[in-house]
Amino acid sequence: MEEWVNISINWLNAYVGSFKELTVSQQENFEIKKEHSLRVANISQYLANRLELSEEQSQIAYLIGIFHDIGRFRQVAEFDTFSDDKSVDHGDLAIEILKEDSFFENMEQAKKNLILTAIANHNKYKIQDGLGEEETLFSRLIRDADKLDILKVLTDYYSNPKAKPNHTLTWELPKGNVVSTAVVKEVMGGKMVSKKNVVSEMDAKIMQMSWIYDINFRASIELLIKNRFLEIIYSTLPKNDLIIDIHRKIKVFSENKILVR
Repeated sequence: MEEWVNISINWLNAYVGSFKELTVSQQENFEIKKEHSLRVANISQYLANRLELSEEQSQIAYLIGIFHDIGRFRQVAEFDTFSDDKSVDHGDLAIEILKEDSFFENMEQAKKNLILTAIANHNKYKIQDGLGEEETLFSRLIRDADKLDILKVLTDYYSNPKAKPNHTLTWELPKGNVVSTAVVKEVMGGKMVSKKNVVSEMDAKIMQMSWIYDINFRASIELLIKNRFLEIIYSTLPKNDLIIDIHRKIKVFSENKILVR
């Protein structure tokens, strides 16, 4: 499996470089997603090691990280957005691309299926029912790794007052000045906020904070708390009673979660 890891990085670079006639903005977003993929692969492998998985499982985790967002590049090239609602489901598109490519042709079918299943589940609201133990494990692992790095990218963006506006990170949403009722109901009910209920940047930030409800492993929670991702997002929101209550609930949940795992 080690050779697959080395080949995957070269494959990613070649695939990203195969797109021509991109705008400056698209080129920037390609670079963002390529670097994101490499970081997620490293986070995935780190989490696999923390879970004391085998060396082969650790390498599988790395491959899933490399390929999980491969659909993003065609999405940006064709639709100029990272919004699945305004274009295509990038997880499903990744599966389509990988099935058409020859990368996996010499890999055992069971390993290929495991990788594709985890990728297919990385961006859905919840993991599909009926998966096997290993499929569920790797689906949870990539979901954690992906969220952790997205939170890093977003909090870096939110924290930089000189950052160039990037509509692909904010989904082209209006800023908004109140949290939508449906978003409040979900987050205060201890549920991860559904994308379908997000109608403003404020809603999106509450959704990002609510990802704590879908973090699966203690090592993931430790990274989230260490990097203060939730606190940074909270610092960008107005401090009315509702926002304070939402933050308090999420903070208590995260603190309790680290204690019981």
